[in-house]
Amino acid sequence: MIPTGFKLYFGIAAAALTAAAIGGFTSGGGGVGPISAGYKGGIGDQVSYVVLVGVALVAIAVGSLMALFRDADPEAVASAMGLGDAPAGQRPAAASIWPIIAAAGLGAVVVGLAVSPLLFAVGLVVLVLVAFEWTMTAWADRVTADSEANEELRTQIMGPFEVPLFGLLGGGVFVLAVSRILLAAGATGAVIVGAVVAVLVLGAGVLLTRGDVSKNVLTALVSVIFVGVMAGGIWGAIVGPAEHHEEGEHGGEHGETHDEGAEESHEEDA
Repeated sequence: MIPTGFKLYFGIAAAALTAAAIGGFTSGGGGVGPISAGYKGGIGDQVSYVVLVGVALVAIAVGSLMALFRDADPEAVASAMGLGDAPAGQRPAAASIWPIIAAAGLGAVVVGLAVSPLLFAVGLVVLVLVAFEWTMTAWADRVTADSEANEELRTQIMGPFEVPLFGLLGGGVFVLAVSRILLAAGATGAVIVGAVVAVLVLGAGVLLTRGDVSKNVLTALVSVIFVGVMAGGIWGAIVGPAEHHEEGEHGGEHGETHDEGAEESHEEDA
């Protein structure tokens, strides 16, 4: 019997691939490019095509996991983990940070529609990743009655993907947001913002190296810093770069005015 999760995610994948093909043909794609992923002909609008195909690939991956573990069926999980008997399932009890990140991604999508295509694309990527992570967290919470076993199973599956992916994505988004803030703050403001960000990053790094600080406190601190920088980056993207006036240009204008006045005075004396 085909699991319900498999049907759901493969249906999402089929819908995303169909939308990518239709969008490619209606936005200038040629030949069979939208169907062959650009192998034979163009794919049309590249941003929408890549995003939709990415959604389809993520949905296929999640659907495959649902099929492998039979929608968290205890017997299938016990067989996959090499256990004799799986403990009884339990209701989820762990707190999740994914709703907060999903809200930030949705905000980036909404603002990006009016401000920046890049911000819109970043928001979409965040929403896709959150959907995948949130699904895996909800699934892992219900696998067995042992919360430690659930966490270990989730770490074994997602750890090799989460660490490099979120490190790269988080670092890139953080740097992009800080750059938007620095451009919008002007010369003096950029110095102040840079100093504050450096102090915050250094302080967070010091706390991470200490063993007497709870994990919840560290998570909350890093989340507040990241969300604050993201909000500042959105503000910077909306405001745009600050206007800078070159002193040389003003000096040149004053010099030209002075020369013209001297010439007029010389003509009057003559």
